[in-house]
Amino acid sequence: MKLIISTTSPYSRKCRVMVREMGLTGRIEEVEAHPFDDDPDLLRANPLGRVPCLQMDDGQALTESALIADYIAEQAGDPWPRDWTDRRLEALGNGLLDLTVMRRVEMVRDEGQRSDFWIGRRERGILRALDELETVVADLENPMAQGPLTMAVALAYLDFRYPESDWRGGRPNLQALKEAWAGRDSFKDTQPPADG
Repeated sequence: MKLIISTTSPYSRKCRVMVREMGLTGRIEEVEAHPFDDDPDLLRANPLGRVPCLQMDDGQALTESALIADYIAEQAGDPWPRDWTDRRLEALGNGLLDLTVMRRVEMVRDEGQRSDFWIGRRERGILRALDELETVVADLENPMAQGPLTMAVALAYLDFRYPESDWRGGRPNLQALKEAWAGRDSFKDTQPPADG
């Protein structure tokens, strides 16, 4: 199998961490592609032109990080718990990722095309998501699940692309979750490049 990724994509990072945590590095090869360059291999595998994309051995491809993460977990025998609480945390984490990525896209537009309205709207959404996640993480029993992983990836992406957000302020539970994941080899190994 081939996992088509970008080393700066948080969605790719989530799947890359999953591959490592599930012990599947020998079965899933990572191939880097650049979505904004309309990489032909990526477009053949995923007509949406987005990463990550998992090309399976039978030629089919899976798109969307949540679906790919579920497949990776299934291939490993589903060692992490999956219940509706975890799925809810994963959805909130994905929403936080979406808002942060959309903010980033807006910030890199040419100055005349950039919209302060959309930047502000996304920043307010990020803050609301962080506040909600801080509350629910307080009751988290096991950080080794897809929901907490998604949240940790989102927090790391905030550090990478929106460091001025000060997401740690008043959110000790999220900070502890991020630190717990940051110490794992899977997280260290998938760190985005500093010049990305």
